[in-house]
Amino acid sequence: MAAWLKRKLTGLSYGYLRKTASWSHPKSPEIRHERVLPFCSYAPWANDQAFRSAYERVAKNTLVDSYRLYELWSLARQLDGLEGDFLEVGVWQGGSGCLLALASQRPGRRVWLADTFEGVVKAGELDTRYSGGEHSDTDIELVKALIARCGVSDRVEALQGMFPEFNAERVGERLALLHIDVDVYESARSVLEWALPKLGIGSIVVFDDYGFFGCEGVTRLVNEFMVGNQNFRFLHNLNGHAVLVRVAVEASHV
Repeated sequence: MAAWLKRKLTGLSYGYLRKTASWSHPKSPEIRHERVLPFCSYAPWANDQAFRSAYERVAKNTLVDSYRLYELWSLARQLDGLEGDFLEVGVWQGGSGCLLALASQRPGRRVWLADTFEGVVKAGELDTRYSGGEHSDTDIELVKALIARCGVSDRVEALQGMFPEFNAERVGERLALLHIDVDVYESARSVLEWALPKLGIGSIVVFDDYGFFGCEGVTRLVNEFMVGNQNFRFLHNLNGHAVLVRVAVEASHV
């Protein structure tokens, strides 16, 4: 009886929430939002002991939920055979960046964590929620402490300053994975354009903020970038991520 009632109430709740009308931000009316409630239930992160162990070490230092963190973990593991470093721009307190380092098993791979550590930068007219300075409750020493606690100091380096204007020369010539978590259009655009020549076949770009209300600037950037672009394949994951996989390199559109 209890199981039947639980299923019934769950079904009613899902049905009610799915009937909620779509909405948009007044500044970006063409970017529509709905309550996204998949019926799927497979949860590989629940019994992936390596991931669970890493997650417990970083969970207090990230705003990224376990679903997106597991996707980052899985992508990092799949890239062990691909040459190149990992770069995260938009680090906050370092949780997701350290998770990437814990996931990677490729010898010699460097993981770069770039942030102003002063909050969101480059907010502009194309952004809806952010005006600058949000998520400033962090500092580089806090991130360095997490790096040390996770035991990844030999391969992770935190870079302080607006990226790519500062510290870009420190990053390697090839990137296997780029995680962009900067919340606003112009910051995401400048990082992506800088990184394009460093992304080889099979390299992956993850935009953390693509599917979230208040981050329409990032949604707009990715949508614009993919128009007519045959160099990348694009996946909009219902966890909110936009995942781009490089499949070709053309001189006309690196």
